[in-house]
Amino acid sequence: MKKSMFIVFVVILCSCTYSVYTTGYPHLKSIAITPFENKTTQYNLEENIHNSLSSNFENDGRLKIVGLSPDCQLDGEILDYSNKILSYAGSSVEEYEVRILFKISFTDLKKNMIILKNDALQLSETYSSSEEISKFKTEEEAQEKIINDLFDYIIKESLEEW
Repeated sequence: MKKSMFIVFVVILCSCTYSVYTTGYPHLKSIAITPFENKTTQYNLEENIHNSLSSNFENDGRLKIVGLSPDCQLDGEILDYSNKILSYAGSSVEEYEVRILFKISFTDLKKNMIILKNDALQLSETYSSSEEISKFKTEEEAQEKIINDLFDYIIKESLEEW
């Protein structure tokens, strides 16, 4: 009985210390997210990206968003935006594809080193008014998914160490 209780105690203790989040840069506690430069004609895209990234970083909780004296900084540009017809059904459009081309840089300001740099990150998503074809019905929903994918890419390629 004592042996089984000890095993249960050890298992519980070990499971409590496990964290879903890991970081290869434990000295980074805060981040500044500069507004992305929008080199496209897509109105307000940079504002949507900034707001969504800020919200995602807040919800993630690994880095606190600050304006002064950040430990790291995220910079970016929106280089290209397209919303093209992907397929037709007879004479009507069946599916669209949104593509956004980014240039991003994630810099460790404490050690003065670039952790992540990608000058040609292209992310895309499809949408359609038909639920059978795509899970997104509008261009805005596709944009939001792309921005969430951008956040995931940044986290995976910078902070996470697996």
